[in-house]
Amino acid sequence: MGDTLEKSSEEPEISLNNECSTKMGDLVEVSSAEKVKFDDTGLSLVLQNGLENLRLENSLTDVILCVDSREFSCHRVVLAAASNYFRAMFCNDLREKYEEKIILKGVDAETMNILLDYTYTSKMLITKQNVQKVLEAASLFQFLRMVDACASFLTEALQPENCVGILRLADAHSLHSLKQQVQNYIIQNFTQVLNYEEFLELPADILCSTLKSDDLCVTEESQVFETVMNWVRYKESERFSLLPYVLENVRLPLLDPWYFVETVEADQLIRQCPDVFPLLQEARMYHLSGNEVAKKQSTMSGNTTPPSTNGYKLSISILGAGDIKWQCWEAKCMSLGGLMACRESTAWKRMIHFITAGQR
Repeated sequence: MGDTLEKSSEEPEISLNNECSTKMGDLVEVSSAEKVKFDDTGLSLVLQNGLENLRLENSLTDVILCVDSREFSCHRVVLAAASNYFRAMFCNDLREKYEEKIILKGVDAETMNILLDYTYTSKMLITKQNVQKVLEAASLFQFLRMVDACASFLTEALQPENCVGILRLADAHSLHSLKQQVQNYIIQNFTQVLNYEEFLELPADILCSTLKSDDLCVTEESQVFETVMNWVRYKESERFSLLPYVLENVRLPLLDPWYFVETVEADQLIRQCPDVFPLLQEARMYHLSGNEVAKKQSTMSGNTTPPSTNGYKLSISILGAGDIKWQCWEAKCMSLGGLMACRESTAWKRMIHFITAGQR
């Protein structure tokens, strides 16, 4: 049997992906001719359990992590294998590479214990109470799989009352996928999210990227305008200078003309901010003269309010034909500009074709 399993220098090594492989419990048998190889799929679990027992017994540990008043005995090799942070610390010529005790900041003892339990057992309990601390610590020490697990938990836990906090957390830790999912949630549940004061804490850039979305779920554009003004007034001394930047995400031409005159133009903050006047002028021109004049004016002023592509988007093409007998043909296509659209009109995206023919 020993001769059978011994590797021969003359014969090629058998690939573990060989078609002859069969599953045998925790073992994968790969057979060819007189050789047999086994891939023990359960060994990794045995090793993991063994390392956890060594930690609990304080055997072969070579570093102590000090967090608050607690000390955690660990194995450098395990930490380095699980975390890029500790890999850089222990595999480069840093002071911590040679120290027996390492003081860690930015994490509390309870959260550090969760991180270490996960590292040695691959198991952890995520709750609404600990998810933020665990995510922040996992991000700090670069336990990337823990970060992904926390992000998935937060995605499932999204509610109007907590989505803004989750969005800010994702933004702070550069969790781009989570951030995008939360932004989409806010866009789709905008009117519900507005009921919570936390929305007013949004940074200007995130607020603008939300308001400019064509998919923003509002019944009237006036809701968007009022959101902007409430956001500015929440911290007026800090945000007044940002009013033009934020207001340009409101589609002022889509407001009811009476609302525009009586509410928008009459607003004291609006009247005190000359930088928003070009936006107001664009809306006035649209209300008074129609879409085409407004387009020319907004192009000249450089302050264009883009119409929503989720509203009525109507394109008209006109085709002309000629005389069959003389084989004389002429084709003309004309495309009329898209109609200014409301965000709430999400169902209509059509193209209408008129086909005409005649003799020359």
